[in-house]
Amino acid sequence: MDFIKRSFLFFVSILVVSVIISYVYYDQLTILYLINTVFVVSLLYIMVGALMFVTRGGFFDGITLSFRRFMKKGTNMGKMMDEVEYMDLPSEAFEYTFTESLLVSGLLGFLITIGSSFLIF
Repeated sequence: MDFIKRSFLFFVSILVVSVIISYVYYDQLTILYLINTVFVVSLLYIMVGALMFVTRGGFFDGITLSFRRFMKKGTNMGKMMDEVEYMDLPSEAFEYTFTESLLVSGLLGFLITIGSSFLIF
């Protein structure tokens, strides 16, 4: 239930932010401007959710470990890298609790704008 509630709140935030941006940027509120703004804001939510999903999966952990190993052996920064070696990996550094909610609400906004643009034109 918490997932549905967060997804709904994110979707409402997409709509509110889109109305505000549409009114401020275009100085008027028309359906075309609102659809364009909801589309862009939804894509931003999808990109942030996808970045969180990829980071949580451990994609950047191998890159981070290789970079640490290279800096420790390949440069004179070995002593300083001893401290960095024990830092958390990117997949362990944050809690990714909003990933699915961001993806679902962004995808919902994206699909609604695609559907409504075909109905208008």
